Amino acid sequence: MQHYMFFIRTIFNDPNTGSWAFIILLSVATFTLVIAAYLLIFGIYNPVKSRLSAISSPTQKSRFFRNSTNHLGNYFVIRERAGEKLNADRKRLFEAGYYSKNSISTYYGIRIILTLTLPILLFFILLFLAPNTDQNTLLIYLIVIMTFGYIGPSFILDKQISKRRLIIRNAFPDVLDQLIVCTEAGLGLDAALQRVARDTLISNEVMGYELNQVNAEMRSGIDREQALKNLVTRTGVEEIRGLTIALAQSMRFGTSIGQTLRVYSDDLRDKRMQNAEEAAAKLSVTMLIPLLLCFFPVIFIVILGPAIISGMNAFN
Repeated sequence: MQHYMFFIRTIFNDPNTGSWAFIILLSVATFTLVIAAYLLIFGIYNPVKSRLSAISSPTQKSRFFRNSTNHLGNYFVIRERAGEKLNADRKRLFEAGYYSKNSISTYYGIRIILTLTLPILLFFILLFLAPNTDQNTLLIYLIVIMTFGYIGPSFILDKQISKRRLIIRNAFPDVLDQLIVCTEAGLGLDAALQRVARDTLISNEVMGYELNQVNAEMRSGIDREQALKNLVTRTGVEEIRGLTIALAQSMRFGTSIGQTLRVYSDDLRDKRMQNAEEAAAKLSVTMLIPLLLCFFPVIFIVILGPAIISGMNAFN
């Protein structure tokens, strides 16, 4: 305790101010923990709120945390954020599968909470577990954990986007083949999309949900081309973007949709084969690093080791 009080005093260059700053920091942290525990317990064990939450939104969990992050993100970030940056982050959330209108404020609220609370938690953990930590080391720890709290949610969001894109990209060839079969069997594009969405929902929930979203938008009155563009915005997959452009041109010029789908399917297969060949060509270059770092040193030791030992013994 004395060590950390001395650390805060050195920051303010005044023993009296440092002591008061440490007391205020400890009081604020204690008050925050007490209020958080009270609100958490009250939200969990209040039967009226629990019943109302179960009726109004039975699938939502951790309502208190979600509301807190929403208010925090709206108050501190949303109203100060530029529109272009806000739209870019909202597009990233769409691509990760978060379509709620409060998802952007929840995302910013989580980043703020982690940035502020992780250094405080680390400070008090080191206060009890490692009270003799050097001041410079402690400052480095706090800066690192604060940076992690700010960047961590964005990094996790990028991982979720990549994972979801991979799921959609792997399911897209099957969807395209089913669309070709349905359109060549005599179904229109809207009916084919409904049939494919119903069948795809069984094998791939993410892709089936996206196709159902397209069908719901078209039933609500949105133009088919705009609904497909919204699909591209939600997924961010280049293959779907190319299909949307091809279908838009086909509908604009009046060509056969089935023939357009088949031509695009052939081009897509050629592109996938080229990507596979490119990955295979890069494999030999990629294998050089583990060969140089792992295999060659061992081989040199086995081959040259006895000769080096014999030469050293001869010189000795």
